[in-house]
Amino acid sequence: MFEEMILEKVRKEAERIAEEQGLEIFDVQYRRESRGWVLRIIIDNPVGYVSVRDCELFSREMERFLDREDFIEHSYTLEVSSPGLDRPLRGPRDYVRFTGKLAKIVTKDGKTFVGRIESFVDGTITISDEKRKYEINIDDVKRANLEVEF
Repeated sequence: MFEEMILEKVRKEAERIAEEQGLEIFDVQYRRESRGWVLRIIIDNPVGYVSVRDCELFSREMERFLDREDFIEHSYTLEVSSPGLDRPLRGPRDYVRFTGKLAKIVTKDGKTFVGRIESFVDGTITISDEKRKYEINIDDVKRANLEVEF
């Protein structure tokens, strides 16, 4: 219960800070790990990629809030990062946003598709590789992520 209260307060302030900086909150986690408690905030840039500078500026503002409010009773580590180049795709907005990008989609029946996202229309993701196009209903997606391109 205590962790839920922390997450709620942190998420609310993180969303405010992110909005001021033109960013979005991708995820907020608060958990005990092998090295102790970790407060992890993953930020995203809706029009591009997250820079180290974005993480730094967000982290500073978040630290000010956490120090001022002081509602976490024990020591913890604050981590601010991006979803990464191989970020998960979490829904319609992501499929539209990353049209043209290389992605890997695993369906609930265990099939794996790797190709470029061509479109997302009416709940259907169209992805193509060198050989053919595939249409996948978003409800059939178990997990999906961008693939790193070099």
